[in-house]
Amino acid sequence: LDDILKPQNFSYFTSAALAYAVGLTVCFGVNEITHAGQPALLYLDPACVGSALACGAANGQLQEVWNFSKDEVLEEEDQLQ
Repeated sequence: LDDILKPQNFSYFTSAALAYAVGLTVCFGVNEITHAGQPALLYLDPACVGSALACGAANGQLQEVWNFSKDEVLEEEDQLQ
């Protein structure tokens, strides 16, 4: 996403990596508190998707992130070649 949308304020990769770390930390914390195993994706998915949407909003690119399609990007690259 960083290569295609060229964010001005916040990197999508950096925000996703931080969100993943926070989600994993929350997962381990909840497992420690409840002593019951839970699926990590319960915390990781919302954290990563939320970070992409928040980063898109902060960069003024929320609509581009929401409507992003890799197929469209590949088609545009094929036309340029």
